Amino acid sequence: MCFEPHKGIVCCRALANQYLQKPTKSDARNIVAMHERVHKIPGMMGSLDVTKVHWKNCPTAWKGQFRGEKVASIGLEAVVDNNLWFWHAAFGFPGTLNDISVWERSSLYESMIDGAHGELDFEFLVGGEVFDKLIYLVDGIYPPLTRFLSSESDPHTKLAYSFAQDQEAHRKDVERGFGVLKLKFLALMHPIHLHRKDDIYYMVLASILMHNMMVEARVENDEEESAYLYNTLSATEAQTPGGQPVDDSEEMDELITEAQEDVLDRDHKHQIVMKRWASLYDRDGAQKLKKAMIVTCTA
Repeated sequence: MCFEPHKGIVCCRALANQYLQKPTKSDARNIVAMHERVHKIPGMMGSLDVTKVHWKNCPTAWKGQFRGEKVASIGLEAVVDNNLWFWHAAFGFPGTLNDISVWERSSLYESMIDGAHGELDFEFLVGGEVFDKLIYLVDGIYPPLTRFLSSESDPHTKLAYSFAQDQEAHRKDVERGFGVLKLKFLALMHPIHLHRKDDIYYMVLASILMHNMMVEARVENDEEESAYLYNTLSATEAQTPGGQPVDDSEEMDELITEAQEDVLDRDHKHQIVMKRWASLYDRDGAQKLKKAMIVTCTA
């Protein structure tokens, strides 16, 4: 059985570009401004977490991979803002993976490493200090990255305790998003009887797409929320690098030179990726951000 209606909704380019799009820089500025106004947290793009759906008819050969604590399940990683709009959704992770393992396989993590996420960044102030990496609220299982803001596991001061309470409360945006999504589409709350993983994938993405449509309507009809937030243009067309065809009549030494340049280019790209990785996993930078947040958000 194939869920063609769900597949049709997700594959419709007009709907997907509007309701499953990645945020643009204009979106990022609007989202950050909203969260700074509502949560008093500068530079916040949303809350990141993982939920799982029960796959009742998981094939026996796959149960060792997808069976979690008791039942077979599939993981959904998402970023949700205060309006409960899903800005990032990655589905299809085996239920045996924890949040860190899901994160290391996430398209959001990949975008941070390859530099695509950096196009959204802009400078913002936290306690008089300038930061230039937009952040996500996460729970304590995630690693201390420069883009993650987690709670204080053992606060020793009133400021740290107050910050921990505020962070944990504001991080509930993503929990509310998962809860509302499952209540709207009860098939995600109960065991899914489909046999094909692709059918479940399209069903989940179609549910998120329709949920975002409802969020847009709610935001537009609520005078207290900013109606312009989701009135954005569709994502710009991806630019494909144009390669120059090699002339068959070229001399062998020219081909060798090009091959050597290609090796140097790969080494250069590898150095760039490692530099981004080191910047992302900068523990000192993460601690600096948290200390500034503790002072600012509890002031």
